[in-house]
Amino acid sequence: MSEAMISELIVESEWILKNYWTKTRFAYQTESGGWSDVDVLSYHPETKHLVISESKVRGRKKAIHAYTEHTKRKYGTILEYKATYFSFIPNIPKICSNHVVFTKFSRMVKTITIQLVSNLVIAKSLKNDAESSVLEEIEKYMKEELPGSKAKIEVMLDSTIDVISRVVEDENKHNQGRRYGHPMLDIAREINRYFYPDVGGAGKRTDQTESVKKQATQSFIQAINHREIIRN
Repeated sequence: MSEAMISELIVESEWILKNYWTKTRFAYQTESGGWSDVDVLSYHPETKHLVISESKVRGRKKAIHAYTEHTKRKYGTILEYKATYFSFIPNIPKICSNHVVFTKFSRMVKTITIQLVSNLVIAKSLKNDAESSVLEEIEKYMKEELPGSKAKIEVMLDSTIDVISRVVEDENKHNQGRRYGHPMLDIAREINRYFYPDVGGAGKRTDQTESVKKQATQSFIQAINHREIIRN
């Protein structure tokens, strides 16, 4: 199986920090007999929470797609606007049936979260509406294909930068003192090293320590902002 793409590793890293068991590129056979895969499966055995994550980052290098009031008026629901991003929905009942992820799915899963992580930026005012539309579509397929399913279903619609931000924030709170051996988590760890440093060798004066902290993050901030930072 090919190596996971970076967008999938970004998704996986958040659930690892939350102590979920994870697997990327989980392969399964579709109803038609072909093969597909889930980009990231995450499972918490104590809460019996299963997360089915799909990563859809598409388009040119710097492309993001916006779903705003304008987009809604022009195209309709988020499903109508970006139908190809949600092409995995009809396969969800198959993933949630017996002998695919678990032999007895209902015994192992109480809550299912369907997560889409993409380069789709949803206006805050439309986030609940967008997630409700996707949830309604998923529940329609679940009722048709798995009418006896009692698992609670939730939906998360995230951009990759949303997830990266949460991973950096959560990693900073994490008490692990050594490398994770995971690309995204170790990048987050290094970012936090310089933004929340324990400075040594700068002396006891507060102004000297603060000067080191400012210098440590200056190049990073400048690279993100693409402009000169005013130096005091």
